Amino acid sequence: MPKKRKNRGRKLGDSGHEKIVQCAQCGRAVPADKAVKVTRWVTPVGGSLGKDLERQGTYISKRLETRYYCISCAVYLGIVRPRSEEERKLRIPINRPYTRRKGSKLPLKFLRV
Repeated sequence: MPKKRKNRGRKLGDSGHEKIVQCAQCGRAVPADKAVKVTRWVTPVGGSLGKDLERQGTYISKRLETRYYCISCAVYLGIVRPRSEEERKLRIPINRPYTRRKGSKLPLKFLRV
């Protein structure tokens, strides 16, 4: 039977059994290496109130939140996209926009723009 993906849809490699995580959208139990991991900074104060407070000079704390999504929810939310069979065979990463951070020592030629 032919394999659809070279890595069987996982980042497992030779690491053996992976822990199970829960999808943040639907609650499905997914192996951690198969799930899509999204890490972003979130603030407890959201929307227009947070913007008003920042304009006044108030410090609003932020925390790093990590969420795991199953593949079907990640596709539905637009985090990842399905690729054609020929595109799956390419071993180059998908281009994502990078910005140069203030104080970065890397020259611009190493950053993808």
